[in-house]
Amino acid sequence: MSANEEIKNTPILPAEEPQVKKDEKIRSIMMWASIAIAIVVIGTIAYIFGYRQPAVEKGNNAIGAADNIALFQNPDSALTAYQAVAANNGFAAGNRANLESAIILYRQGKYEEALKYVNEYKSTDNVVAATAQALKGDCLVNLDKYADAVKAYDKGISNADKNPQLVPFLLNKKATVLMVGLKDYAAAAKVYKTIETDYPAFARTVNAEGRRLQCESLAK
Repeated sequence: MSANEEIKNTPILPAEEPQVKKDEKIRSIMMWASIAIAIVVIGTIAYIFGYRQPAVEKGNNAIGAADNIALFQNPDSALTAYQAVAANNGFAAGNRANLESAIILYRQGKYEEALKYVNEYKSTDNVVAATAQALKGDCLVNLDKYADAVKAYDKGISNADKNPQLVPFLLNKKATVLMVGLKDYAAAAKVYKTIETDYPAFARTVNAEGRRLQCESLAK
């Protein structure tokens, strides 16, 4: 038998069977992967439209009602409304209700309670996040937790991302706590110097130079 005849007479199917089986295995894997993806997509859609959107709408309605109470009624009623929203709603409405509750409680002199609510608040907005940290720092100052207050102000400065209004405002709070609360005059002097150098207009409004000189004198 010639070589050509041997090739012609060689069975084709057995040689191709492994590839056929491999293709079938790939198709099977792809099918189950598609089913798994479909389940995830369906579950996500069900979550968004079946739970998240109604929950968001419910929270928005609740926070809107609380805002109206804050606008037209007394702070105690507004606080009760905001606390209810914070307790019963997630997402943006519940989050903002934490901050609103903290603000009212702070104004009422209930610093420990205010601190609990402001600690629950989270924001991706630089300005709001920085002001929330300022509120947290103020709560801590009133609780005589000066070192923790400085940390809160530092975090606020970082969150403020060089905002020309917020950064010097927070630096001044930090310097005041260092000077009056912690009596770390050398550290306070450095912060006042930063205010003088980087924010001269603001420095003049808080007499940063005079306070720096006082701190430098006390640090000797």
